[in-house]
Amino acid sequence: MKPFTGATRTAFLIFFISHVPITFLLDSQALLPSWLYPQAIRELLDFYVDFVNDPLMARPAFAGPWFQSFVVGELLFQLPFFCLAVRMMLSSTRTTFWPDWFRTACIIYGTHTSTTLIPILAQVIFNADSNTVEKLMTVSVYLPYLIFPAWLTVLAVIDTSTNSTKSKTR
Repeated sequence: MKPFTGATRTAFLIFFISHVPITFLLDSQALLPSWLYPQAIRELLDFYVDFVNDPLMARPAFAGPWFQSFVVGELLFQLPFFCLAVRMMLSSTRTTFWPDWFRTACIIYGTHTSTTLIPILAQVIFNADSNTVEKLMTVSVYLPYLIFPAWLTVLAVIDTSTNSTKSKTR
């Protein structure tokens, strides 16, 4: 798979780098006990929940085990992938190819994450306790986590360049 360049590379780097602290400090609060987090981090989550009326982060236990299982997947699978993706993007050049295993990891991450966003967005959109503005704000927060993984999946699937095809063309 050819490394990303230009605006695509920059967009994915920003997405993955920013998602590490968001996952570690905010999203994980839906699953882990509150005493693990400094007061300022708990207050940051409270501010976000109050500002957009996010029904999932406001009451993660009420949302159900399906949502908490998504957070487990985010912590155990997605968080390590973010770090790997940043490392791969920072260490690659235009003349190198990413290994085939990384292309496969991109497809797995992208499809997994994209599909988890469908029920999340549905829960937000059909939440009877939120008004239209709150729903739009919450959807706008979650939407990049659908768009970027879906975009990554498309890029990885359509790019048929591999290390093996590169060596054959020499």
